[in-house]
Amino acid sequence: MRDLKKILVMVAAILLPAFGAAGMDRLDALSQIESHNNDRAIGLQREVSRYQILPIFWQQANVAWRPTDAATARIVVNKIMQARCRCFEARYHRPPNDFEYYILWHRPACMIGRPIPRRLTFAETERGRRFANLCRTSA
Repeated sequence: MRDLKKILVMVAAILLPAFGAAGMDRLDALSQIESHNNDRAIGLQREVSRYQILPIFWQQANVAWRPTDAATARIVVNKIMQARCRCFEARYHRPPNDFEYYILWHRPACMIGRPIPRRLTFAETERGRRFANLCRTSA
């Protein structure tokens, strides 16, 4: 079943732009990439929710700790990404594109001016491209 969902997401990422359909909302695409919309997902670094949010960010967001509630998780990820996008815009004088938005979520240090400990891996780059394809809209 999980493999079928992955295949459907990849097919949608290819076909939606071809037929002129609008892409996914950024947060919906982020949820799809991070956990396949699984509200009960737990990552290797104890990140939780469909967005794979680290516990420290739940505390900083000052909201009830309910990682399995999609609406609450969306509030937390919005707070995180608004702050990161503001930093990005202050540095580059433009909003991030979809690929950059994903990297801001996954590896913010390399996008907002902190020292870069390493380059993006192939897997990170590919997930960023998949995210951008999910978000893409036709012009």
